[in-house]
Amino acid sequence: MADFDSDDLLAFLVDYGVALGAGDLEVVTDSLAYPSVVVEADRSLVVPDAESARESLAGMLTAYREQGLVAAVPEVRAVEQVGDALLWVDVRWSYKDENASEAAADRVRYLLRRGRDTFELCVIVPVPD
Repeated sequence: MADFDSDDLLAFLVDYGVALGAGDLEVVTDSLAYPSVVVEADRSLVVPDAESARESLAGMLTAYREQGLVAAVPEVRAVEQVGDALLWVDVRWSYKDENASEAAADRVRYLLRRGRDTFELCVIVPVPD
């Protein structure tokens, strides 16, 4: 039995994906908790504030657009509740081109904190295929 609303979780991820596809840096950075952490196999990156997030993410969003990617569609693979307000969420992202064809995909695990009427991305862990 989950203490979170799966529809709210999916709505948050869909909104985040729409912002990624549109290159909407403000919505993407508003989705993060501060500080947040990106953990990769060879390094960890602390993102202390929204300005740092904008600087880090601007290039990534530009690269998506240059590759012709216009949408990011989430598929929630698993959710593990780890506290009253924390969730580990495993998401497969399907990146679509202008023809709605999948042009790329990746998996990411997120530690999300439930906030007022939304979630915040606290930890981001890219998962290699």
